[in-house]
Amino acid sequence: MKWYHSIITRISLIFALALLGIGAIFFSLFMHERESTLRQMNDYAHIALRSAMDPHTRQLDQSKLEELGFSIINDKALIEKLLTLPKPPRPLPMRHMEEKMRFRIDVIPYGIHMFAMLHKKDMHPLVVQLPYQKELFPRLLFPLLTFAFVIFLYIGILRSIMPLKTLREQIKHFANGNYDVTCKSHKKDEIATLANEFDLAVNKIKSLRDSRQLFLRNIMHELKTPITKGKLASEMIEDATYAKILQNVFKRQEALLEEFSRIEKLSADELKLEIKEYHIEDVVDFALDILEDKKEHITCKLSPIEISVDFELFGVALKNLLDNGINYASDGKVYLENDQNTITISNRAPKLEFALERYAEPYFLEGKKQKSSRGLGFGLFITWHVIRLHGMKLAYTHKEGMNHFTISLKSV
Repeated sequence: MKWYHSIITRISLIFALALLGIGAIFFSLFMHERESTLRQMNDYAHIALRSAMDPHTRQLDQSKLEELGFSIINDKALIEKLLTLPKPPRPLPMRHMEEKMRFRIDVIPYGIHMFAMLHKKDMHPLVVQLPYQKELFPRLLFPLLTFAFVIFLYIGILRSIMPLKTLREQIKHFANGNYDVTCKSHKKDEIATLANEFDLAVNKIKSLRDSRQLFLRNIMHELKTPITKGKLASEMIEDATYAKILQNVFKRQEALLEEFSRIEKLSADELKLEIKEYHIEDVVDFALDILEDKKEHITCKLSPIEISVDFELFGVALKNLLDNGINYASDGKVYLENDQNTITISNRAPKLEFALERYAEPYFLEGKKQKSSRGLGFGLFITWHVIRLHGMKLAYTHKEGMNHFTISLKSV
């Protein structure tokens, strides 16, 4: 999953934008308050200094300044620092007042204090500390509480959606066939409700699976028992021809039971593969051995290669394709050949009426004759899914009166 598809990423982005917005609002409020305070202190400084000035000598009475709450600064390092700081703009009315008073006043904020610097021609500037002290705690308390609340809310939301990750892992295990997963939650939010509903669904599916498996085991046992008895009884028949016919019938019934078992596992997506390297000749020989009396209808032209397959299942898939090819061939013959990447099974027969995928659907032949041109039997359903489980692909083409079923051995 891409990072920008993640809900956590989107929530983090929203909260980051919210924090930036809140920070911008508080910064704007701080700058507005700072400018307002500077204007007020400018007004106060000019009025106070004007009242402390002797109207005759035009000199400041320092004792009167101290009475008004001003403190004379004699620290040279502090004065030098204040001289280097940028000077805030002075209001226009104050400039006219300074012209009458014949000196200039700069109000400079520094730290939690404010200072007034008096500049007079041909004199070193006089620096006084204004009776003002910024109260940091009340000013910082509300912004800090706001940021803390937003961050706490963000962490709470993340913690509430983190169970989604666990739920995803449990769903993945369940999809892989593990029915023992549990994701029950004791919380009260929507995610906990979803997890509990999924847990109920898992338990119901597990119960259905157990019931299905029990039913299948019972019915397979009940069907195999009379077949076994019939095979034993056929051994006692003296007529060899009749005994052979009965044995073939019972063997066919056993093969059908095995095929129905595979169909059921394929439908439930429970068929597991044991992939190993095999020579293609061995796999084809296994498929031909299953066909028994139909082997003489098959012509093989094999190139020696090794294929990575489940030996039995892939052999059954080849057997089904060969068997269908014989059943529907106009001349009763099937041709099997291969190269490094494909296995092709061909027969001479009319072109399929529908797309190959339709013939691979279960019960496609229901209500039709087994050898009609409308279907290839249940074998193709098994073949199609076995090849899919191997990561391979089955393709169909019709050229010059020949049907070609090609298995691509490379994963798709």
